[in-house]
Amino acid sequence: MKKAFLFAAALSASLAYAEPPGNLAAPLGLELGKTRCARLTPGPNRVTTGKAQWAGGDAIEIRNLERFNLPGLSRAIVNCDAQDTVALISLTFDRSALEDVTGKLNARYESKRKTEANAENAYAEWAAANGSLELLYARDGKQFTVAYWAKGAKAKYFAYSGTSSEKKPVPEAPAPKQPAPL
Repeated sequence: MKKAFLFAAALSASLAYAEPPGNLAAPLGLELGKTRCARLTPGPNRVTTGKAQWAGGDAIEIRNLERFNLPGLSRAIVNCDAQDTVALISLTFDRSALEDVTGKLNARYESKRKTEANAENAYAEWAAANGSLELLYARDGKQFTVAYWAKGAKAKYFAYSGTSSEKKPVPEAPAPKQPAPL
């Protein structure tokens, strides 16, 4: 009896500190940073459109969007890294779905940052247990994009701020020009 009680206490304590399952980002059923891109076999509904040069893997466009039942979804691109893992999924929606999509993101993920509604270009960011999400659109744009980044992928591949940990070499000043000999 004592062992069963200790086991139940340990189990409940571990569950209390576990990440809630609703906080994992897996758009289109592809868990960020975990799903292998080889799982997306080429065919009429999945077309490799080239390489994600920044990540080193394939860029795959998913064409049959109706099956995902996401109103307003007009384009889906999966970007893979050099290890064949999903690094970024970008979803483009018609502007009419903006309130519905932001409402769902607000309900599921922790909001990190948002620009003012009247800004020229709007931006919002959410945190997931396995990555981050960004929503981007122009005030008068007909579409908006939601980018699902695998954990650490955005920081690894893109530096948006000027605060890099590496020191860049200072270019040498060109030598003064010498007059041509006569």
